[in-house]
Amino acid sequence: MRRKIPITLTVEEVNKIIEQPNKRVPTGLRNKAILLFIWDTGARVSDVINLKPSNINISKREAIIINSKGGVDRNLSFSEYTSEVLKRYKEERPKSNYFFCTLKGKKLNRSYLFIMVSRYPKRTGIEKKIGIHTLRHSFPIRFYKESNHNLIALQKILGHKNINTTNIYCYMDNSDIKENLRKYYYKRDLNKSDISHRSP
Repeated sequence: MRRKIPITLTVEEVNKIIEQPNKRVPTGLRNKAILLFIWDTGARVSDVINLKPSNINISKREAIIINSKGGVDRNLSFSEYTSEVLKRYKEERPKSNYFFCTLKGKKLNRSYLFIMVSRYPKRTGIEKKIGIHTLRHSFPIRFYKESNHNLIALQKILGHKNINTTNIYCYMDNSDIKENLRKYYYKRDLNKSDISHRSP
């Protein structure tokens, strides 16, 4: 069965999108916190809307995802900058059973997140067809490169039961191919006897 390659964003594109929410208003601060959380952890939409206050420790920069897709629990970490935004959001958020919630403390609607994430890129001039899962897919590409191609760690972070599901990010990363080709062409060009360098 043919598997479709997901659309991903560059780091520059992600940064542009994350800068869109207005932190001076409650919903903007919350949305920025959500975008940062997904970008740092590769969290699913269901992970975000179901996250309980007791399952996130901002000072330790840790979050526990309970009973995620496939019944997998997993521990996530996030950056210092994200923890600062989450801390500010926590101070202003209403009392709720859900960490990320509406202004009235209710559970967030999945469709709201999809609309929110599709709205911000339009302001930046990014023409890719972007959804909430685009951020989730963009995280592993970055992590895979920066972690020296640690596929097992990435599998645990994303909560994939099957390593074959995670393998798609290995396929999408062409950095090793480009480097190997560069070395190949360099060695070939040094060899003046190579057929490609002979006169026609």
